[in-house]
Amino acid sequence: MENKLIETDFDLLERLKKDDNKAFEILYFKYGSKLYYFAYKYLKTKEDAEGLVQDIFAKIWEIRKKLNSQQSFSSFLFTIAKNSIFNKHRKKLNENAYREHLKIYFDEIYDKTENDIILSDMKKRIDKCVAKFPTKRKEIFVLSREDGLSYKEISEKLNISEKTIESHIRLALKELRAALSNEILFPLLFCISLLNEYL
Repeated sequence: MENKLIETDFDLLERLKKDDNKAFEILYFKYGSKLYYFAYKYLKTKEDAEGLVQDIFAKIWEIRKKLNSQQSFSSFLFTIAKNSIFNKHRKKLNENAYREHLKIYFDEIYDKTENDIILSDMKKRIDKCVAKFPTKRKEIFVLSREDGLSYKEISEKLNISEKTIESHIRLALKELRAALSNEILFPLLFCISLLNEYL
C-alpha cells in the first residue's frame, strides 16, 4: 500500500520539487507516451511529437520548484502541450502565408531562380539589420516576428509591459525600413513595400 502512495502524482511532485531525479523519471515514463501520441495526432511527424515531449519535460524540470502538487499534473501537462501545438501551428501558418504572398508577388515579375535569389538576399539583409539591434529589441523582435508570439505572450515571457514591446517593435521596423530603403538594387524596392505591410 505504501508503494502505491509513493507513486501518486502528489508525492512524486513533492519529491521532484526537492530535485528528486527518480521522481522526474517516473513522471516522464508515466506521461511521456501519452503526450507523444497526443502531440503526434496534431503535429503529424514523429520528430515534432518527440521534440514537443522533450521540450515539455525540460520545462517541467526547469520550473520544478514552482509546481503546484495540489493541482492535476496530467491536466497541467496537456494544457502546456495544447498551447505549444497551437503556437507551432500559428507560427507555421504565419510563415506559410507570408512565403506564399512573396512567391505570388515576385513570380509575376521574376522567374523562379531570380525569385529565390532575391528572397534569400532579402532574408540575409533583414537578419543583418536585426543582429545590430540593441539586445532587448532584438529579443522582442525575434519573439514577435520569428516565433509568432503576441505582445501579451511576450509581455508575460519577458515581464515587461505591452506598451514597451510595441515601442520596441515600432523602432525595430523603423530601423529596418531605413536600412533597406538605402539599397540601390531595384528588386528591394518591392520588398520595402511588402515590409511596410507585413513587418
